[in-house]
Amino acid sequence: MEVIFTDRFLTRVEECTDYIALDDIPTAIKWAEGVFKHCEQLSAQPDSGRMVPEFNRAEIKELIHGNYRLVYELKSSRIDMLTIWHVRQSLLQNPQ
Repeated sequence: MEVIFTDRFLTRVEECTDYIALDDIPTAIKWAEGVFKHCEQLSAQPDSGRMVPEFNRAEIKELIHGNYRLVYELKSSRIDMLTIWHVRQSLLQNPQ
């Protein structure tokens, strides 16, 4: 199954990486590489994530990557990576 990275997801990767880089640039680079590696694993195991509790929809799932939630939508022929949130953030309180 093909993994598609939405513009929103890519923007959030950049924002999070920039934030992490304020403290440690090598850690930020390693984190970002890990995000994409983790997402690519979905192509072989699309159901490996859990349903996002805030939405309670079977097709909206998430992977946990460190302190971040990688939110994706499982479609019939592809996986759309939607956004990234820190585990302390609520998706419903801050939809952007």
